Amino acid sequence: MENRKTVFDLLLIFAQQKKIIIWFTLIVALIAVAYSLLTPEIWSSKGTFRPDASPSMGMSVNIPGLSGIMSSLIGSSSGDAQSALIYLRSRTLSEEVIRKFNLFEYFKIKEPDTLRAMDLALERLKSEVQSVGLNDENGLISVTVSTKDKVLSKEMADYYLQRLDTYNRDLKLTKGKRNRQFLESRVASARRDIDSLATALRDFQKKNKAIDITSQMASIVSLYSEVVSQKMIVDLELEVAKQNYPGDSPLINELSHKRTVLSERIAGLEKSSDRVKPSYIMGIDNIPELSLQYTQLMINLEIQKKVFEYIYPQFEAARIEEVRDMPTIEVIDYPRLAGQRTYPRRAMICIVSTFLGFLASLCLAYVVFQMEKNKETVRKIREAVFGRKNR
Repeated sequence: MENRKTVFDLLLIFAQQKKIIIWFTLIVALIAVAYSLLTPEIWSSKGTFRPDASPSMGMSVNIPGLSGIMSSLIGSSSGDAQSALIYLRSRTLSEEVIRKFNLFEYFKIKEPDTLRAMDLALERLKSEVQSVGLNDENGLISVTVSTKDKVLSKEMADYYLQRLDTYNRDLKLTKGKRNRQFLESRVASARRDIDSLATALRDFQKKNKAIDITSQMASIVSLYSEVVSQKMIVDLELEVAKQNYPGDSPLINELSHKRTVLSERIAGLEKSSDRVKPSYIMGIDNIPELSLQYTQLMINLEIQKKVFEYIYPQFEAARIEEVRDMPTIEVIDYPRLAGQRTYPRRAMICIVSTFLGFLASLCLAYVVFQMEKNKETVRKIREAVFGRKNR
């Protein structure tokens, strides 16, 4: 019971060792102050944005006929959150930033090997300077740059946003140009076919004094042209899909199956002996020669008109998408000059360090008291560890 220390016993010990407590705490406080004053100041600049804010990226232009796969391809998003994050964290952009702002000098990298120097700069850029984050709740992406120069931090954050916007524009422009060129060639081909068929139909009517077309012939023309036009549209969608998706894509498989079904349907309509076809619809091979020629011209003309009606609005949409010049990201908060430093928090460092130093000084004071009280035991321990000294 005699060895149990009360609060008052501890207070007495600390009072007797007050010099140790005061000096140790004071030294720690001075070291903390010196550290906070000598540590370089770090200033942060942050930009927050939402990707794909531009209406052009979602193809808001309401053009009749723009639907299905063509609409999704022409107006597809190229700057969604994941692609933005990937690009902002990419090695390509990081190396571009390092060279533009000469971060080799900022990081004081003197490595003569340029490849190793770049790797060291990349490592320090991502660990010390740049930070990219995604808020899953609201979909906002933030880019934070922290350096010793508040102006440099702001300029680098601005540059990240500018390069992301440029990257999205270039990607959108490249894809839009590819689709526009493809659709342009198909529009020109459809126009030539329509002009040629219109001329042939006019010549045929003049030569044969205008033939009377029965209701059955009108039905077969309408049905046959509808099915063939659907197949040609599917062929067109399949060609576009092959340019934008891998060969084993479920979309390509679905379109290929659809084209096969339509081909079988067309073959059935072209055969008069087809049992699936309704009896009131004449087979094309049963139409008299002159009527067959006229019907064939009408069918081809109707097909090309339907294809043209389908493809031309999409060609116009592709042209608009290619030349539209609008931002690809919606900046919520632009980077600005920091008003206060991010690090060091001098007051916090000094307060916390002084408090921890005071606690450590209490422990030290108690240890010193016990060593003075048990000098003989301490001597024996020293001799056991270091050996007996010769007197």
